[in-house]
Amino acid sequence: MPDKQEDIRSFEQMFRNNYPRLCQRVFRITKNLEAAEDIVQEVFISFWNHEQPQKVENPEAYIYRACINQALNFTSRDKQQAQLQKFYQEQQPQESNNPEQQLEQQELEKQVQQTIELLPPMCRQVFLLSRYEEMSHKEIADFLNISPNTVDNHIKKALSILRKLLLLFFLVLFKIYFTYFI
Repeated sequence: MPDKQEDIRSFEQMFRNNYPRLCQRVFRITKNLEAAEDIVQEVFISFWNHEQPQKVENPEAYIYRACINQALNFTSRDKQQAQLQKFYQEQQPQESNNPEQQLEQQELEKQVQQTIELLPPMCRQVFLLSRYEEMSHKEIADFLNISPNTVDNHIKKALSILRKLLLLFFLVLFKIYFTYFI
């Protein structure tokens, strides 16, 4: 029984030492304080209930990675679309109140989001950490235990796929425009 009490004390200490830092880090991803707190709490609870802490070599690193992964999962399609919408609105001239332009913009955002979701899992994770978490290539490499060159290759691959999508999308728009309006 003393071992269980010692486990509880060390777990409580780990929670107290890491909870604020993890909440801040997760908040940077989710942009939602309540969700960040919930994610961190759920990871700690899951770790306590399902993992055997004594079998995990570095519990703090394990929990940190689990929190980041859960935060990325939380950043759902709606969240990403909202960020893309905001970005595109900032880039568009103010006179884009035209319903056709808005429809085209929504369709483009949908296509970009779908393409991001179709990226291979590691490529998608690297791309999201780079673009949404704003981590450097070195930070991503350290976080995922891969080389910086691998990070660079994943980002290049994701951007190449997105460029092809955008080119295809614009070609379709031009074809529609020239077919129906000229």
